[in-house]
Formats: sequence, C-alpha cells, structure tokens
Amino acid sequence: MENLSPQNTMASASAAPAPTINLSPRLIADFRKAREFAERTHRGDVEWIQSRTTLVELFDDFFEEYVYVVVASGFRAIHAARLCPQLIACRGNVPKMLKVFGNQKKVEAIGAVWRMRSKWPALRKSFTSVDSLTQLPRIGPIVKFHLARNIGIRSVGKPDLHLVRYASALGYPNCQEMVEALAQHEGLAPGSTDFILWIWLSHNRGKENTCCHDGYKLR
Repeated sequence: MENLSPQNTMASASAAPAPTINLSPRLIADFRKAREFAERTHRGDVEWIQSRTTLVELFDDFFEEYVYVVVASGFRAIHAARLCPQLIACRGNVPKMLKVFGNQKKVEAIGAVWRMRSKWPALRKSFTSVDSLTQLPRIGPIVKFHLARNIGIRSVGKPDLHLVRYASALGYPNCQEMVEALAQHEGLAPGSTDFILWIWLSHNRGKENTCCHDGYKLR
C-alpha cells in the first residue's frame, strides 16, 4: 500500500493512473443513476465525502469516524448513523456505551481508542498509509479502507459486500479497480465514486429510506 504522510492530500493519492479496465455501458449508466439519486437524497453526505482531502487535524473528528466505521461494520449504515452520536456522547465510558449498544467487543474497542486521546499527536503522525490504521482495534482488511477515506488519508473505494457483489455481477473481479477506473472516467475522486455507487446500491438501487433528505448522516 502506498505510504502517505499526514501532510499529503487524498487528491495526490487518487491522481495515480487507474487500472486499464473496459467500463461496460451498464456500469456507466448505473453510475449516472446512482449519482443523480445520491446528490438528490444525500447531497450533504456526498459533499462531505468530497471534502475529505487531507488527514483530519482534531481527535474528535477522527474519533467520530472511527466510531462510525466500527459500528457500521457488519451492520446497516443507518444503524451506525443512529447510534454514533449517543456513543460519542459517552466519552469512552464502556458501561454507558453498553446501555446504548450491546456489542461488548466493539464497545471495548471504542473505549480503548478514546483513551488514546492524550496521545493524539503521535497517533496522528503514525497514520502514514491505509495499512497503518490496522494498529487500531477492530480495523481490519476491509474497514481500514472505510476509515482511511473518511479521515482523509486516501480517497479510495471500500470493498464492502454491496460493491463486491455488484462488481462480480458485471464481471469485474476487483471492485476497487472498477471504482478507480470509473472515477477516472467520470472525473471524480475514487472515494466519492465509491460512496455515490454505495448509496444507490444500499438503497435497493434508488429507493428512498428514512435516512434520506437529512434523516441520518451516512458515511
């Protein structure tokens, strides 16, 4: 994985040549539908993703995204969006968090990361690549991409189940390479391209839900 210093931007990472992939007419048409849907129903979230171009400066900003990606892993995004503000308000207090969210291992991980608050300057400096995030509890080989995108380390697609299944159905064995090529074709950052496509897929290909129109923040 490419090493990036905290001062480097996601734009520089995403400027690397995309893999040479033939983009199918269906993929391009689907993405155009996805973009219209995402910008209509989650415009604020799309704009937020597009703004994540450098590594976050503040621990609270990092911590919010850490909590979100940990809770969202294996759960519906709307579930994470609903729980995150309550968990963050607990300020790392594990007993309080367990009253909000009963997943012991995830709550303990959140508590452990909260206790890293006093070491934030050194922790931030250690975030030099996507892989460097795996030093954090509950950040594994898939979630690391989600967190990297959301805290501004690298604009990258995350190989979650929606994207993997969709890419496979279209004959693309690697969903991240598909996203990189699509992003270049559409003139967008890979992270934004991934997010727009994910919004559409996770909403049953364009069906509005309670999270839409500022119902819940999705990341």
